[in-house]
Amino acid sequence: MLLIEKMENLSFSHSEQVIIDYILEQKMDIEHQTTTEIAATTFSSKSTLVRTAQKLGFSGWQEFKMAFIKELTYLNSHVSQIDANLPFQKTDNIQQIANQLATLKKEVIEDTQSLLSYKTLNKAIKTLSESQTIHVFATSNNNLLPLTFQQKMSRIRRDVRVHSLEGEQYFDAYQALPNSCALLISYSGETSSLLRVAKILHLQDIPIILLTSIGENSISELADYRLFISTKEKLYSKIGTFTTDESILYLLDVLYSGIFALQYDENLAFKIEAASYIEANRQASSSIMEEDIL
Repeated sequence: MLLIEKMENLSFSHSEQVIIDYILEQKMDIEHQTTTEIAATTFSSKSTLVRTAQKLGFSGWQEFKMAFIKELTYLNSHVSQIDANLPFQKTDNIQQIANQLATLKKEVIEDTQSLLSYKTLNKAIKTLSESQTIHVFATSNNNLLPLTFQQKMSRIRRDVRVHSLEGEQYFDAYQALPNSCALLISYSGETSSLLRVAKILHLQDIPIILLTSIGENSISELADYRLFISTKEKLYSKIGTFTTDESILYLLDVLYSGIFALQYDENLAFKIEAASYIEANRQASSSIMEEDIL
């Protein structure tokens, strides 16, 4: 849940609600306002501001303000004229549809990249690379996306297991060995089956890397590392999962590439050697595709 949504849905006392209403009205303008100024304007006290921040899950006012400004900055700086839920209309021709989808997908990758914390990303890559087995858990169509990640990783001799059978996921999580880690994919972060999987993994002390939307959610509280999916789509009211799919695939490609780069020469040599032996009979239909003969 976005912080701004949390502010709109939680119950507050009268004095706290006055502060919430003021923040939602002022938005980015509170960045340079002191607690003394805000307290005076809302006829409240500094302690009420701190109490309001704590009710929202923060240790104090400054921590809340930083998170609020960061969220608003993201929401304000990634506005697209193309609706992620309805990127084309029934009156659009196929050329218009193709152009709008191409623009949307380019924007989504830039959006996802802007959300990357490279410190977190490096830690996630290190965890994945040091794990003997990587367990991937997702639901619905998100179960299909990690299959390309699994295939790429298998070509550099990495054991990735995508657990897609609902019900069995709980047993798979429970049986995860100590030298493994888990990669969970959940846009909402509130999918009940994945939350149960996360709880089982957490009890087993299995490191969890979560791909999810910005803001707070239940699964993120159990994750060791979070990588953020472009947060543009509604849960149901949409033509397709164009932006979430593109965002997830980009993040998986970044993780694969990061692991590949740790042993770049070794991985590249192995891939070329294996492919040249196994796929020796492949024929190129264009000079662009032809391999150089050594």
